[in-house]
Amino acid sequence: MRIAVFVENRNGVNLASEIMRARKAETHSFHLVTADRDGHVAEWIEQEAAARFDGLAVRNLFAVDEALSNEEFLEELGRRIRGFAEEEGIDRLVFFNDQSQRGRRVAQALRRSVPLILVQDGHLDFHFKKTDTGLRDQNWYYGSSSLAAVCVWGPATAHHLMFRTADANPPVHITGALSHSDDPALLRAARSTTHRHAKRPGDALRIVILDQPLSDQRKLSKGDHRTQLTELCAALAEFGEVEIKPHPSTLEGHLTWLRTLPDVTVLEETALLDAEALDGYDLAITFFSTTYLQTLRAGTPLILFSPPPLNIVFPTINHPLLRNVGTVGELVDVVADLQRSGKFVANAHGEPVEHFITFNDDVAEDVMRHIAEASVPVERPAGERPETPAAGTAALPRAERALRAVQQRQRRPRSLAVLGLGFSYVTGVAIPVLTYTQALLAQSPVDVRYFDLGVYTRAEDVLADLEGAEVVLINSLAPFWRSPLANDLVEALHAVGRSVVLYAHETEYVMNFEGGQHALRHAEMLKVLPKMKVLCVSTAQADMFRQLGVNDPVVVYNTVPRDTHRDRARRTPGAEPRIVMVGSMQDRKGLDLFSRVAELAHAQGLPWRFAWIGHKTWRIGASTLLSDRVEWMGALSRDRVREELAASDVFFLSSVDDPMPLSVVEAVQQRLRTVTYHRVGSREVLEGVPGYRSFAEYTPEAAFEALRGVLAEEVSEEEYQDVEELFDIPAFTARMTAALGLPGPGEDGRPAVAVDSALSEDDNEGAEDGLLADSDAAGSDSGSARRFAAVLSRHGRYLAEDFTRHFKAGKHDEALRVGTEILRRRQPVDVLIGMAEIRARRGNVKDACQLLSAAAIAGGDRARVWSEIARVAGLLGARGRAIRQLARKESIRIELGNRSARLLKSD
Repeated sequence: MRIAVFVENRNGVNLASEIMRARKAETHSFHLVTADRDGHVAEWIEQEAAARFDGLAVRNLFAVDEALSNEEFLEELGRRIRGFAEEEGIDRLVFFNDQSQRGRRVAQALRRSVPLILVQDGHLDFHFKKTDTGLRDQNWYYGSSSLAAVCVWGPATAHHLMFRTADANPPVHITGALSHSDDPALLRAARSTTHRHAKRPGDALRIVILDQPLSDQRKLSKGDHRTQLTELCAALAEFGEVEIKPHPSTLEGHLTWLRTLPDVTVLEETALLDAEALDGYDLAITFFSTTYLQTLRAGTPLILFSPPPLNIVFPTINHPLLRNVGTVGELVDVVADLQRSGKFVANAHGEPVEHFITFNDDVAEDVMRHIAEASVPVERPAGERPETPAAGTAALPRAERALRAVQQRQRRPRSLAVLGLGFSYVTGVAIPVLTYTQALLAQSPVDVRYFDLGVYTRAEDVLADLEGAEVVLINSLAPFWRSPLANDLVEALHAVGRSVVLYAHETEYVMNFEGGQHALRHAEMLKVLPKMKVLCVSTAQADMFRQLGVNDPVVVYNTVPRDTHRDRARRTPGAEPRIVMVGSMQDRKGLDLFSRVAELAHAQGLPWRFAWIGHKTWRIGASTLLSDRVEWMGALSRDRVREELAASDVFFLSSVDDPMPLSVVEAVQQRLRTVTYHRVGSREVLEGVPGYRSFAEYTPEAAFEALRGVLAEEVSEEEYQDVEELFDIPAFTARMTAALGLPGPGEDGRPAVAVDSALSEDDNEGAEDGLLADSDAAGSDSGSARRFAAVLSRHGRYLAEDFTRHFKAGKHDEALRVGTEILRRRQPVDVLIGMAEIRARRGNVKDACQLLSAAAIAGGDRARVWSEIARVAGLLGARGRAIRQLARKESIRIELGNRSARLLKSD
């Protein structure tokens, strides 16, 4: 097969080399082709090809400096690419952008004659502040060129392509990212919950701005781009050393202008800032770029800056190294926090990295397979209606067809909000819901948002963020015990008719423990439980909730992600059988039992080896035995855990209580013999399966006998496979989707209007009345607090300092933003008066009066407070006269009273 790869930049050459290294790729012949009349791009591409290939030439369809206008060049490109394909007998063409000027011409010229395979080469985002005609970025239309196949990084991109493209049924395949998805360092960084701190608090920072050719790409005007960079560099100068790294494709005019910026070092545009180079910076800043993958590898915090004039918005990703901001003021506040505390304040909410990039070991092979299988799409005959029934539908009985017609017209919920206390792959409680939503995004038109309830201080703020969500899924009972808002929130959502679903992971042991620790909140939770649909991970758990008053709990079980390492354990135990446990070191997980079984095996002279994988916690009793016969391995990465399971003979879950442990599912996937206590949920699905044993009495002797028995029998491949399929992602996704009442795969086409309340142009219409109303805080682009659900994550100790800095600098929009955040937590007098003054100067009399009223009843130096109220009231015109008179009288009265008190005291 003769495969052409159309490349427009160096990265395209790199991706072509990745594809050509795939297994079985050597059976095909590859041809690199580009189109450049200026010569610079072709020169870069040829240099990259020479470094990566041995003798593979790059065919430029144009001679350098051909006398062609831009329109003539694009017209000629279509003709020449067709001629090239015919001349070389090309069977397939791979390219990386079908919406660039060149890519679009290539697609138009070849789509009816050669199968076109589009491979994602960078992070694609489809969120916009405004979606009026002509305002969408070209990425909105990515993949809409009647392609034979589109290979994308992850489920989020697949979601956008399948439900927002003009094509009726785009052939989208989630393959992962070439050169990224198979990188263990990136996988570790994506799933990490910790990061290195900056220098000591107070030290100067080293900051790099990763600039992009936004004006060349027509994402910003040249004036707006330079204005934002000028303001940004000036604001950052006080925090340390600032460097700018221009994009390699930046034009000379912009490079010359960058060098005029004061107090800034401009780096060479051709220099490569990889993870190793980025590691030397305390902070990186960019607009909209795939560079976040390199900053994650480097462990360097990154701010994604979407200034008001920039229409395209990078998605909010929930990771401790990423932060989205919408104004220079917000950005400076985050940088100030980093310098003052040495800690980076990341996004509090957002989607996990793995919604955007799927991690696989065989990305190139997968892409190569889709290239080989691709065929030119068949066009619908003229006059055929797009709603023609699919093959086989017309043969159904009329009654069945009528029922399907009605079902297809039913409106299913389009949006899902997931609430929890953190979303990471480190804790087992978040893994099933994260894995589910990834699969949901890849096959259903549902809009998914995540919200960490732990960062809110008021239920009103949560309700505002949940305004556009039709279904609210609360992940686990932990928020009801840890957050003071959860119970009231459920009551409020229930009152407005919102569907609230609880996905429970806790069992009776945890319920009793937490009920004792948080008695009042636990009692309130028991009252709201019947108002929610409850999803359970086992039938025993469902029985427990029925006894608590829940009507018809649904058993959905759970699932685990597809890890890169899932090697099978050996079928026959070795001479020294290895017995392993995976779980945090705490009494509930059976530390004492595991240790005593290890001692018992040693006392009987058995060559059994015991190992425990998991971090140590404070929940270990003084009498708990930690045996020297056990290898305490500590916390390991998921890949290492998989490797250790494959190197073991028995998975011994010693927990006294676990609803449906994910570690048992992973052991089943790797065909590892398994032993658990009788009351653990795994027994429901594994009882009677060869290779599994449970012990009814929670004693070392009973557990020891179960281990001895399971080591003597073979694992049943057929029955283990049956259990694995129960927990497999597609089966779990189908159960969860049905339980939540969401559209499943193939149902209901695409939404007419995508739900995106966080980016709505109408965010200001629902602004709260009273002190927190902030409809004009940022002019026409207010609502950045709603656009990026991260404003509530900042620590309160520095907020007053930030308010003062913005107020004194005359940046009143930023002062109002910080002041609003302060008032969510408390109501200091100086902030109230400062915000009232800003409102008064803007002619917003109603809000100014409300703020002054709040200041009048707050604490502080009363005489000074009334004096300040009188001063601000003077700005309110006729309505402020009465307030001013009252305030002056109160100020004089209090001052006289204070003097009298001092005189009496002196007597």
